[in-house]
Amino acid sequence: MTLDDGGHHVVEAAEGAQALDLARRIHPDLVLADVVMPGIDGYEFVQRLRADTATAGIPVVLYTANYRPEEAAPLASAYGANQIISKSADPEQLLIAVEQALHASPLPPHSPAPSADHLRTVNAKLVEKVLALDESEARFGALADVSPVGIVTGDNELSATYVNPRLADITGLTAEDLLGPGWMCCLPAGERARLRRDGVPRAQTALHGDVTLADHRRRWLHTTIRPITDDNQDHTGFVATIDDVTALIEAEQRRHADEREREAAERRRIAERFESLARLSGAVAHDFNNILNIILSFSEFIQDELRDAVGAPLDAARAAPMLDDLGNIHRAGKRAAHLAHQLLTFGGREIVQPVVINPNAVVDEVRAMIDSSIGRQITVSVELDPDAGNVVVDSNQLSQVLLNLAVNARDAMPHGGHLALSTRHLRTAEVSRGLPPGEYVHIAVRDDGEGMPPDVVDRAIEPFFTTRPKGHGTGLGLATAYGIMRQASGDLLIESAPGEGTTINLYLPATDEAAPAPVAPASVTADAGRTVLVADDEDGVREVAARILTRAGYHVLRAANGQEALDLTRTHAGPIDVVLSDVVMPHMNGPELAAALREDHPGLPVLYMSGYADPLMSEQGIVDGGVTVVGKPFTTEELLSAVAGTLLSIDRS
Repeated sequence: MTLDDGGHHVVEAAEGAQALDLARRIHPDLVLADVVMPGIDGYEFVQRLRADTATAGIPVVLYTANYRPEEAAPLASAYGANQIISKSADPEQLLIAVEQALHASPLPPHSPAPSADHLRTVNAKLVEKVLALDESEARFGALADVSPVGIVTGDNELSATYVNPRLADITGLTAEDLLGPGWMCCLPAGERARLRRDGVPRAQTALHGDVTLADHRRRWLHTTIRPITDDNQDHTGFVATIDDVTALIEAEQRRHADEREREAAERRRIAERFESLARLSGAVAHDFNNILNIILSFSEFIQDELRDAVGAPLDAARAAPMLDDLGNIHRAGKRAAHLAHQLLTFGGREIVQPVVINPNAVVDEVRAMIDSSIGRQITVSVELDPDAGNVVVDSNQLSQVLLNLAVNARDAMPHGGHLALSTRHLRTAEVSRGLPPGEYVHIAVRDDGEGMPPDVVDRAIEPFFTTRPKGHGTGLGLATAYGIMRQASGDLLIESAPGEGTTINLYLPATDEAAPAPVAPASVTADAGRTVLVADDEDGVREVAARILTRAGYHVLRAANGQEALDLTRTHAGPIDVVLSDVVMPHMNGPELAAALREDHPGLPVLYMSGYADPLMSEQGIVDGGVTVVGKPFTTEELLSAVAGTLLSIDRS
């Protein structure tokens, strides 16, 4: 393209003899010839051109990639070449050389050049090329010897002429075994057959798969085959690399297996959770259906009695059966309330009022209650560490836990035995559970009863799981105890074995705070005429609260949700002294109502009534100390005491 661009008309020849024939036939203005050509080289071409009188005067420029112009120039000139130029020269240099040769004076007739000079030059170049080739082969051998992958080179028949040591390591075969077609053991059987049929691939090809080698090892090999071509792009052989990726494949397989195992474990865990929830919902439905049956049936009895009593005097004899039925309804309601509280406690969402207490004092109080109820056939001992420390927990709940555990221990010793309660101070390192670092108080409840097998221990804290006969317990005792411990940032650990008794270990974080001195409860009375705003989305509960407060002399405003309550505070003409709000309501819940009231009516007290106060709780299930919550279901005394206490604290401030 350089000569065409320079305005010259170019005729091409592929080798020396063809060029010589063209020169004799068309007499070109100039010949540009390679030094190295098939058949005859550039020197012989110039010599023959000059020997023919018809072509002797044609200028000749030689160009070369194998010789340096300065070393080839004397020989080129001796043969009659006008100029010699390197193939790597700038195109402008080539055009200049052509122009100079075209305008140069004709060369004088040349006698044949001494063949010895020609041979010495060619021989020197051949020696140089051989040395360079040896150096290149040595460099390739050094690289191949330390290569982390196997290397094969071979001919067009896919017969290996060289394999490096790494391929012998990969296959466990000798280099001799791998030469010829032996290296193809690295290919999967199907790929071997295809290569034998099709020959060396026309382009670089990657093959991978698992193969079983001669020593019966199964390996994953990744093979890349690339054809080798000459200057004319003809294929002269191939080179292949073989990488043993078994470790990577096996690691990936292990990862997938681990993922499948984790997924299976997660499915099992979900299935177990659903099974546990199914047991829980079934047990809750069973107990509540029993309670509802009592409430509904006895309420029907009362309705029948009242219809029969219409128009007749209601004396003591006629009222007695109705009062008994009402008593059954009341007791059923208390059972339902207790069951609901147990469920909330297990879930860590029961409303609690933790205070700093001395656990030794609680154990002493429980000991006194146990002595009178556990039975004479069981001896009770107490070992208290005076340095056990204080804890922050709801004292009533801790008492409930210890009483439940004592009852469980009694039932595990039907023929008598020994029950031991103890306390001690521990550091985290002495605790066998994954508790946060710190100081703990350990309360242990031990019995020498029947003990439990491992499968029972694993399920002991599940709600409604029990080994007792039907009708002898709900199966919520240990579940409740566990919930109380977790809500107090502690833990519960069971140690038991058949015939070796049971130890229930309670761990509670210790505190350096001192237990407050006991304070006698202040008497609170209602101030007649004070206004209470009651907000609850449950009509029945709202009516109950309003009726209790009205009977106590309060003036009551009613709202069905938080937004309605907020609107009432903005439109009511008179003062509102206190707001009694449910926690969970549609449109605006209790805490959101309180926040809005702080903006509109700073200082207006808000107390809550709730059976589930989750929006008020921290992650540990603790309600802020400045918040008053009346737990549902509440008694008349509990509600009036909370309202009067809130008003009294506001009046004092």
